[in-house]
Amino acid sequence: MPELPDVEANAIELRAHALDREIARVALHDPQRLRGSNPADLEAALTGYAFEAVARHGKMLFVKVSCGWHLVVHFGMTGHLTRLDDGAREPAHCRLHLLFRDGGGLAFTDQRRLGWVELTDDPAHYLRSQDLGPDVLALEAETFARRIGGKRGQLKTALMDQSVVAGLGNVWADEVLFQTGLRPDVKAHEQKPEVLRTLHATIRKVLPVAAEHGADLARLPASFLTPQRGQEHPTCPNCGHALETPKIAGRTAYLCPVCQASR
Repeated sequence: MPELPDVEANAIELRAHALDREIARVALHDPQRLRGSNPADLEAALTGYAFEAVARHGKMLFVKVSCGWHLVVHFGMTGHLTRLDDGAREPAHCRLHLLFRDGGGLAFTDQRRLGWVELTDDPAHYLRSQDLGPDVLALEAETFARRIGGKRGQLKTALMDQSVVAGLGNVWADEVLFQTGLRPDVKAHEQKPEVLRTLHATIRKVLPVAAEHGADLARLPASFLTPQRGQEHPTCPNCGHALETPKIAGRTAYLCPVCQASR
């Protein structure tokens, strides 16, 4: 599932290649991937206009359109935005294709069809309606420590709770906990504020690096745990010890029993 680094990588791509380009045509191939309005409304909101800015909150994007609307992109499990060169064929599983007046386009692909797009004229109101916590990268250390430390469940579960902080999921919660030396199954409310502030600093360091590398496993630094996911015999990139893979909140966690001592 796309998490903050994956979504931010999409935002970086949009800012570099999709702003200030007039949209000539809107091809919605899967109307069920549009929520809150009908295809005609989407076409009217985009055709003849251009994207002006891209903002991210947690795992979703808000793309500002020059007419005043914002296109909200939810990536679901397999959603992705792909830049298309002029004359390029549509990629597989293309649900929405925007063609630019100057050539090329933008495709929203989603193999599992769990993502969607919708329109809003008020992103702040929209976010309030979604019961989302603050974006994890926008929080100050003290606020982060207070919100996470106020949860009585396991630390990883608190990090993945989008109503507490928005942006982290199963994969990148494991990574930031590994980089901080914390086990995912310790109790959130038992962590000292200074430990949570250290975790906050790690999040601010690790997630932007992952986004800059496109959240691509092959491009991540060798010190990262994430490329070990799915390996037959995953090992710690730090000490070489075999990783443990317990179930936490119904999801498979990856941790090093040597480097992540319980605190």
